[in-house]
This record gives sequence, structure tokens and C-alpha cells, in this order.
Amino acid sequence: IAEQLDVVPVAGEPGLGSSYVCRGVPPGWKEPQQVTSRLANLMSLPLALAAAIFMSMMSPVLWVFSFFYDKIMFSFLNKEYIYNVSWEDPRIEQPVFALDRDDHVITIASAGDNALDYIIDNAKVTAVDFNLCQIALTELKVAACRSLPYDEFWKIFAENDIALLNARYATLRPLMRNTSTKFWDDYKNKIKSFQYSGTSGWAAYYLFRWIIPICGLGFLRKCIIKEASQEEIREEINKRRSWIRFCTWFLDNVCLKSCSLLAGVPQEQLQLGLHRKDNFAIIFENVLATDMVNDNYFYAGYILGYYTKKNCPRYLEEANYEKMRANLEEGRLELFHGSIEDRLKICEGEKFTVASLLDHMDWMPADWVQREIAAILRNMDLEKGRIYWRSWSENVHSAPLMWLNPRRVDDTGDRVCMYFSTWIAPLKDTPYVIKDRCHAWGDGYQKPSATQMAVTGAKIVTFPAWKHLTSVRGKDHAAQMELFYKCQKDAYDAFRETLLHARPRLIEYIPLRAEGDMVWVDIGGGTARNLEYMPVETIRAHFKRIYIVDISTSLLSIAKERLAKFGLEDLVTLIEYDVTADDVFTKGLPEVGTADVVTMSYSLSMIPDKPKAIQHALKLCKPAGEGFLGIADFWMRGAFEEEMAFPWKNLREAEAVAHREWFNQDGVHLLPDELVDTELGGKTNLVWNERFRGGVPFIPVLQPYHGVHIVSTI
Repeated sequence: IAEQLDVVPVAGEPGLGSSYVCRGVPPGWKEPQQVTSRLANLMSLPLALAAAIFMSMMSPVLWVFSFFYDKIMFSFLNKEYIYNVSWEDPRIEQPVFALDRDDHVITIASAGDNALDYIIDNAKVTAVDFNLCQIALTELKVAACRSLPYDEFWKIFAENDIALLNARYATLRPLMRNTSTKFWDDYKNKIKSFQYSGTSGWAAYYLFRWIIPICGLGFLRKCIIKEASQEEIREEINKRRSWIRFCTWFLDNVCLKSCSLLAGVPQEQLQLGLHRKDNFAIIFENVLATDMVNDNYFYAGYILGYYTKKNCPRYLEEANYEKMRANLEEGRLELFHGSIEDRLKICEGEKFTVASLLDHMDWMPADWVQREIAAILRNMDLEKGRIYWRSWSENVHSAPLMWLNPRRVDDTGDRVCMYFSTWIAPLKDTPYVIKDRCHAWGDGYQKPSATQMAVTGAKIVTFPAWKHLTSVRGKDHAAQMELFYKCQKDAYDAFRETLLHARPRLIEYIPLRAEGDMVWVDIGGGTARNLEYMPVETIRAHFKRIYIVDISTSLLSIAKERLAKFGLEDLVTLIEYDVTADDVFTKGLPEVGTADVVTMSYSLSMIPDKPKAIQHALKLCKPAGEGFLGIADFWMRGAFEEEMAFPWKNLREAEAVAHREWFNQDGVHLLPDELVDTELGGKTNLVWNERFRGGVPFIPVLQPYHGVHIVSTI
């Protein structure tokens, strides 16, 4: 594992005292990699048995809780700030950004710590947040810096002198907006300590001041207070190896899935790391490699309940105070309530040089990421601009970000230790652009009635029975497919909107070259519905030719009507033919090796000769990494199934067989991993691979795996 992840041991004695820090990108980094910890083998048998019993009891509770997780978390929005500290280490950003007065940074306000760090470096900063309370917290710090001497600023925000805050509040209040004063008029009377305020502060208080001491780890606070050396701290830890392993297990399996919402971690982000068995063990090891006494204010602040002069954020350092005040007085910080997209809508010619997005894209589904990055790119300096983010995932976590050509930032020395990767994308280095997608052209997608859904569903489900009563019995695959689609063509797209869950994702994920002139071949594209996930103006701007190949006359007739309605007949060629036929390349397709993108959306699972279909698709693609093949379809397996334990692995195997047999009735054959391994492995480079469950209309218990698989040529 160490060799695969290109890791280096941090100085320290062997065993628990050593920590391993990931550097660079592991081979095949676009596939999620399993990260493990040395703590994983330290739990004694009795503790392991107790852990297993406890987890078995807790599993149903955690499963039910997961349905309400995000609702509980977002109930705090605009009522309470979540982050009392910006939980990203600005030290990692400083050499990467190298900010000066010509830079304009757009970022998330959070608790304001990182925004003020950029201000110290003389940059102009626009900090946004959709939680008014986070804006209020940042604005209080700004008002205090502008109007109070350093000693009083330090006492309020480092030593939690709330009495002094109340005494000076009348001075600070006129410097804040109405929404902030409304919040602080009430909250200043409730707050006891900045360090333990907000939901993350509450969680930190109970974790560091109650749970950790009760669990026998109170020695950490004593060590920091007496300024123990790292060797002394490590010696104390080595005395408690097995017990610490149990505690990290408990944090991973119970607290991570239940209490993370208090720390501002939504479900979407949480899912990015649940395949790792030992998240907290890894974090614990890496934190121990830092100097919590002198140089890690993130943890020392929570453990102690206050900052010290030698261990605090840069905005609290006296040496930076006057520079920070001067830049704030100059108006170099703008605070905006809303999303990044909301702020970018009112840009008037301004161009940003840095988009520092913290970890908030971990929260977002791919279409949100796509939309936000598209908005950012419209307002970035494309020569100097760079987009920077952190992630709970060890890999690029969202497909649209791949087309920014990001490079991994060496975050060795990061003091937070909560992020498994950090990325930066200099915009001048990417040949691709990211643009908004859409759900449909014109008036949009019209949801079918329940009757239409039921009738179409009945036709699909009963087809295996009544097809034998027709004249196509015994005829070739093309005739059977035409009969299958002919009876449902009018409601085909509407019904499949609720069935083909990976289809819109595939179209969201395909690359767009900045210079345009692209060629796209959509195999099994039928009704041309796939094109509707991309605005007409985007299609015209980036594609010089599109080919839709399908075996069904009925579906292509729908495509012809759709293209005529929206004026794309001149750009799109419809080809009725079997893509696996040897002579298909003589039927109007582009020349071999000239297609930029070839897609197969839920068509490969219905093609009898799947290897031949993939081979022909790859043959169409441009060589040398210039061509891309994208597949969206049903899959036999999800991700990380090999990691499942008994009996869940056996139950999953039975479920997979049931799914396979169910879909086989309609001629849909779930894709096995072996297919892509054989036909694509060694012949292409993997760009993206994701799996997720999606429902079947009228049968909620049926949740097969869907997936998007994108490769580039070599």
C-alpha cells in the first residue's frame, strides 16, 4: 500500500508513533483507492468483539438516522453559524497562491479566518456564504479589527472575553449590516466562548472536554498545557495503543455517521469517504505528526478552549494586525450573503484570479458542480486564474472537475488532516471548457401522467410474453427491437426519465473542447433525447457534426421530429443500422479515428454482441488521448463490493442475481465489470467511473446499480 500510494514515513519511532502522509497521485487515481492505517491492527480481540456487538445493535438506528441527517443539519441555516473556525489550513494555500495586490479571490466566508488570511497577503477578497450567521461572524471580526486595539481584539477572539465583547458592542454595531446586528444583538448574550460556539464548537466541546477525557485520553490536554515534546506525547499514546484503536473505531462507525452534521459535514460529503475503514485512525495518526503545542491551533484551540500567542491563526497575530486593518479600511473585503453563483450574477466586468472553494464542492451533486464552475469560468481571468479546492475524497470527486486538468497539491504539513486530497487547476493549462447543461429544450420536460406511466410500464414488462405471438418470432435482433420500441415510442422518453438515472450524468460529464469543431457519435441514441441535456447554443458552439446510430426506425422517427422542431437537422445525421455489423463504417458514420466523443447511453446492455460494439466505438474515437468513450448503463456490481463482510456480501450476491434475471426478461443484460476490463483495460485510460443505485418505476424495492464509465484513447 505504501508503494502504491507513494507515501513517506514521518519522523518517529516505528508502530503507532509513525504516521504516513499521502503524496502525489496513486496509480489509477481516478478509481477510488483504499487507504488504511497502522492503527487498524491494534485492537485487541475482546475490544473487537465488543465493537462488533455494539455496531450490530447500532446499525438499524444509524440507518434510520441517515434519512433525516441533512434535514437536521440544514435546519441550523440562518439560525446559527456552524463553523466557529475555518477548518482549512491557509498555510498550504500561501505558497500555491502567492497572492499580491493584483489578485482578486472569491471564496467561502465560513468563519472568516481564511478570508482574513488572504487580506493579510494584500489580495482583494469576495467572501460568500449562504448562511447569514457565518457572514455575521466574519463581519464581527472585521468590525472589531477596524475599531479596536490589538490587545482587545486578541482578548475577545483568542481568550474568549465575552464580557469585553459586550462592553465594546456599541462601538462594533454601527460597522455591521442589519442582518448581522440582528443576529449579534441576541447571540452575544448567549455565547460563552467563541472556541465552543456554533454547532461545530458545541461538538468540539463535548468531544474534547467530555468524551475524550472520559475515554482516558485527557492526557492530550495536559500535555499541551505543560508544553510536552512530541516524543513525550508519543510515549503517552504508545501506552494506550489498543484503547486508542477502539476509540478511533467508535468515532468511525458511530460518531462519523451520526455527529458529523454538527461539524457541518452533509451526507453527500460523508459518502466520499465511507469506503475507507479507518478514517479517524488515519486522521489521528496524521494529527499526531503535527506539533499541537506550538504549531497546530486547529486542535490545540479546541482541546484547550483558547489560543496562545505562539499557536493561533495568522489574523490573530500582532505582527499582521495593522496590515490587516489597513486593507480592511481600504475596502478590500466584500461579504456577500448567498451562493457563489448568486454573487457572480451581479459581476460587472470584474475578473477573479483565484477561486478558493474550500471543501464545499464535496457537498454538491455533479450538475451543481458543473453549474458553479461554469459560472466561475465566465468571470475568471483565464490567463492568471486558478481554481483551488479540498476534498474528503482521495481522488477528484466530481467528473466535471476532471476537465479542468487539476493537479494535486502537495499538502504535506497540513495541520487539519481532515482532507484526503487538495487540488488546483490553472485555467490556462486546460483545453476544455465547462458550460451549463440543461434538462430539456424549449418548454422543458413534461412529466407523464400516472396512466401513461402505467401503460408504458405494462408494455415493457409484458413484452417477453406477447412477442412470441407476433410475426417477429424467430427473426433477428433488429426486428425484435423495432417491435419492442414501436409500441411505446410515444411515451418512451417520458417513462425512461424515471428509469435511466445515469443518462443525464453521462451528458453532463462529456468534455467540451474550447476550440469547438467536435464530432460526437451517439450509439443507440434513438429519440435524440440525449442531446437535450445540452443547450442548443452549446451544441452549435462546440460540435461540427453529431451522428445518432440506432437500430429502431420508430425511435429515429421521434429523433427526426425533435431535431426539426429545434432546427438541428443540418448538424445531426441519423443512421439506422446495427453498430456491430462489419460494414457499419460504410453507412454514413464519420471516418475511423475522427470522433471526439462516442457515447452509449443504456444501449450497450441491450446489444447482443457487446465486445464488438465496444470495439467499433473505440475505432471511431480519435487516437492518442484525443478521443473519449462514455458508457451509461445498468451494472451488475457497485463499488467496493469486495470489501463487504459476511453476510452482507452474500446478500448482495443474491440481489445481483435477482436483478440480472429480472432485466434479462426484457433483453437488458446488466454489464459485468469483466466486460470493460477485457475490452477497455490496457487499450484505454480510465477517466471516470462511478456507480450508484437508482429505482425502477412502480417497484421501489428494485434498486439496481447504474453507472457512468468514461475512458480516453491511448
